[in-house]
Amino acid sequence: MEYWECPYYIEWRKKSTEEKKPVEQIVPAPQPQTQIKIEKPETLSPEVKEERTGLEKITEEIDTLITRASELSRIWEEYERDAREVIEKWENLRDYLEKELLSVKSSINTLTEELERIETKHKLGILDDTHYQELRSEIDSKISQKNSEMDNIKRKLDELDRLVIPHYKRVKVAEVKPEIAKIRLALNKLEQKFKEGEVAEETYRRLRAELEAKLKRLERIREEVEE
Repeated sequence: MEYWECPYYIEWRKKSTEEKKPVEQIVPAPQPQTQIKIEKPETLSPEVKEERTGLEKITEEIDTLITRASELSRIWEEYERDAREVIEKWENLRDYLEKELLSVKSSINTLTEELERIETKHKLGILDDTHYQELRSEIDSKISQKNSEMDNIKRKLDELDRLVIPHYKRVKVAEVKPEIAKIRLALNKLEQKFKEGEVAEETYRRLRAELEAKLKRLERIREEVEE
């Protein structure tokens, strides 16, 4: 009997074939996936504005006022500096114009005295009518010219005062009373020196007129402030 006919061999072959047969793998059916929905946080639309608290509003108003007050301080400093510069020039120019007025007044007085002299000479017959009329016409013309100059200076001074005095009151109001006291003291000293013969009459009259004009101006400013 051949070996392949042997029952043991046949049994072994059968087992060997079964072992080599591929094992069928069972793949589990796919389970449906559960999707987790992540909700996004709600955002306010542009139209919806967050309401501010009362304190926030007040703080904002304070910041605005601080900015405005700072700007006003800067503007005031610039104004005060410029105003003081204008006032200083005004005082110097006014002193000069006051002297010019005194000079013009002095010229008018001299011309008036000259006119009185020629009238006296005419009455005494020293001057004939023709010569008298010529001299009188010439002097009258000069007096008229000087009066016109004086009126023009006064108009300029009045206009200057009208524009500058309000600025003076704003930036130098606290200095008015001490300045008045200084001028009064200066007048007393001038009077004393004149009595003692230390100051010539012409100088005394000129300085006194200047100081009195300044005193009058400051007293007017003080009265306007105190009203």
